[in-house]
Amino acid sequence: MKAAFGAVATLSAAATLWAGGLFGSGPTSRPIFVSASCQAPPNAAACAVALRYLAALDLDRGREACSLLDEPTLEAAGGTDGCSRTLAQARGIRIQYKVVAVNRSPLGWTVRFATWAEGDAPLRQEMLVSRQGLIVAVVPEP
Repeated sequence: MKAAFGAVATLSAAATLWAGGLFGSGPTSRPIFVSASCQAPPNAAACAVALRYLAALDLDRGREACSLLDEPTLEAAGGTDGCSRTLAQARGIRIQYKVVAVNRSPLGWTVRFATWAEGDAPLRQEMLVSRQGLIVAVVPEP
C-alpha cells in the first residue's frame, strides 16, 4: 500500500514539475488526485498524456493541448488554429482536475477523469488515448 501511494505521489509530483518546468516560471498546475491505476507500467504513458492535456487546459496552453490530439480529431476541431481558438474562449479560467482510473481498451486506453472550475460541480469525462499516445476523443462519462 505504501509503495502504491508513493508511486501515485511521484506521478503527481512529476506532473507538477512537468507543467511548471515546461511553461516557465509562471503558474503551475497539478492534479488533485491521480488514480493508483496510473502507476501500472502499461497505463503510465496514457496517464502522462492525460495529465499533460489537463495541465495545458488549466494553464491556458491551447496549442499544447491541441498538439496532443490525433490528426482526425484535431481536424474535426478545426485544425490547430480552430482548436486553439475554441480553447481560448475559456482563457483565464483555472480548473481543478483528477484522474480517477485508466483501463486498457481495444483502441488504446480509456482515462476517466473529472474537471471543474471554482464553485462548479465536477464534470466527469472519459478520454481515449491511442496506442500512439494521442487523444482520439474526450467525451462526458456515460
